Amino acid sequence: MGIRGTNQQRAALRRLAIAAAAAGTLACIPAYAANQTGTATTVIVRPNTLVKVDDLDFGTIASGPTAGTVSVNAVTGVRSTTGGATAVGTLSQRAIFQGTGGILLITVSGDTSVTLTRAGGGGTMTASLVRAATTSGGGIALLGGTLLPNGVQTYYVGGTLNVGANQPAGDYSGTFQLTVNYL
Repeated sequence: MGIRGTNQQRAALRRLAIAAAAAGTLACIPAYAANQTGTATTVIVRPNTLVKVDDLDFGTIASGPTAGTVSVNAVTGVRSTTGGATAVGTLSQRAIFQGTGGILLITVSGDTSVTLTRAGGGGTMTASLVRAATTSGGGIALLGGTLLPNGVQTYYVGGTLNVGANQPAGDYSGTFQLTVNYL
């Protein structure tokens, strides 16, 4: 004697048996989990604070038999070259600082030039610096002791680097200062 019933009942029993077998197989497979950690960061500043976001980088340059210049535009961040200086690659950037004015007006000043010295010695180059700024209301202004309204300001620093003829190869760096006076 076997199982009696309609074709539909037998089909339902076959599906049930297949599902039970599949569930039993899955119960034998161990579960695995993958973990990875992430980092969340922030900076909290008080009014009348200045924070450096990015450094000024003239990028990689090939020097030639004649002197030349490399400029990074403070307003647009675009790099250009003249004379015997040739840009290699596309990586360059203007310096970016952000500040918060909390009282009334501010004046911006600081270094107007920087000397870049070759790591290990044996060479220097000078760059003249240009400053520009935007306020939380928008618009860009070139700075030279300019008064800006309170709120959040973004300051950009670009400049023109003087590259000597056959400038010695190497990594060059120097520091400059941006000063924000809150009134």
